[in-house]
Amino acid sequence: MYSMPKPPSHAAALCSYETYRDTSFFSSLDGLRCLSILAVIWYHTGASVEGLALAQKGYLGVDLFFAISGFLITTLLLREQEQRGRISLRAFYMRRTLRIFPLYYAVILLYVIVTWALERSTSVGQQFFANLPYFLTYTSNWFVHLDGRVIFYIAWSLATEEQFYLVWPTVEKMLRGWRAAGLIVIFLIARELLETAILSGHLPDRPLWTVIVLSIHPAILGGVLMAHVLHDQRSFELARNLLGSRWMAPLILAVLLAGLEVGFPRWTTWTLMVLLVGSVVIRESNGLGPLLKWRPVAHIGQVSYGMYLMHMLVFHAVKRLFDPLIGQEHAWLWFPATVVATTFVATISFRYYESRFLQLKKRFSRLQMLHPVGANPVSSPHV
Repeated sequence: MYSMPKPPSHAAALCSYETYRDTSFFSSLDGLRCLSILAVIWYHTGASVEGLALAQKGYLGVDLFFAISGFLITTLLLREQEQRGRISLRAFYMRRTLRIFPLYYAVILLYVIVTWALERSTSVGQQFFANLPYFLTYTSNWFVHLDGRVIFYIAWSLATEEQFYLVWPTVEKMLRGWRAAGLIVIFLIARELLETAILSGHLPDRPLWTVIVLSIHPAILGGVLMAHVLHDQRSFELARNLLGSRWMAPLILAVLLAGLEVGFPRWTTWTLMVLLVGSVVIRESNGLGPLLKWRPVAHIGQVSYGMYLMHMLVFHAVKRLFDPLIGQEHAWLWFPATVVATTFVATISFRYYESRFLQLKKRFSRLQMLHPVGANPVSSPHV
């Protein structure tokens, strides 16, 4: 445990290393999850603003989810390793299983029922059942490709995260300290070289091993690096000098949005997302705090896992029910209608279904300081 010395001022305490290490719940991250899921729903409902390129890039909300996930999972692992002397892989995998699997497989079952009832005779429906083994095994990001309409294609991001959960705890357990972070840097460089080789035509056939390597998302790995930077006191101090200003988080968000509008390179976008995560956890009283901690925003972030899994089902249900009333001339209404309906469904799921497994998950919590009563523990958006 880290004791907190009496600081010279309240403002200084908000940015101190001791305060960061004693923080068990990063209160702004639910708000970032909210922004992420709203961006994804915006994109999938076809919402747009004429002449605004930014409005066409809601799919990048998934990348922000990845950055948050990489940071939080690695922070949990680093703290457990330091305080307990080891990482319990069994406890880790049981926590992930209890958080992720119950809802994921329940939603797959729902997709099976709906697809069988409505589209079993269509080519799209038949393709869904052909893809079902990949959805069930979290390998759809390797074997299911977006070619027209693909039912449950959103599973690619869940597969990406699950593969990260499967591998990374073992890496952290074996490579302590900065060696794990160094491996990330080496891999990111190698990944970029591989992708450059593919784009230049040197690997035209795209063998499976290249698909697997490229499926490891840089935003997740960037979150891992941020966790290592903030876990070490010396690098934390450097990061605080860069990101600890109250208005740094709004500035980074503004630059990120401007970059999406003008077309910044993807590496710049991912870097800005990781820096945004760092800025809101280094300083709880960040300039985005009033928005990110606003109760409706935080609530959407809390149930964002369920919203992500179910928003396409809800969207199509809303369209079937209200299309005769709304019509194409008012298609902009699909976004708010889907957000409201998905939030309601996800909230019901969280309170009456997922919560049962979350209670079981507490039995495998190794660090009580990370799981205070009445607060959400350090976790990923899908955890």
